[in-house]
Amino acid sequence: MMSLARAERKASRFVKDLDINDLYDQLDTLREYVQTLSQDVGKSASRQFGRARHAAAETAHDAEEVMKDNLAASLVLALGLGLVVGYFIRRGTE
Repeated sequence: MMSLARAERKASRFVKDLDINDLYDQLDTLREYVQTLSQDVGKSASRQFGRARHAAAETAHDAEEVMKDNLAASLVLALGLGLVVGYFIRRGTE
């Protein structure tokens, strides 16, 4: 185990070699890097969100077109799903 005096000597050597201005410069550089990185990530996320929104809108439009083309089947399917959901809701409340 290290003695307290030895630890103090090592710490004092570290503090003597420490240049406060250099530390501030490194912190400024790090701050600029993090700011640039966060801006790049924000731009990338915005682009990806736009693409996902566009794909979801296209899919919804395609689904709407399919439902319009097959109106009778869509109505039967909606009625069937409604009956199944209603059955489970009623069964869960008993």
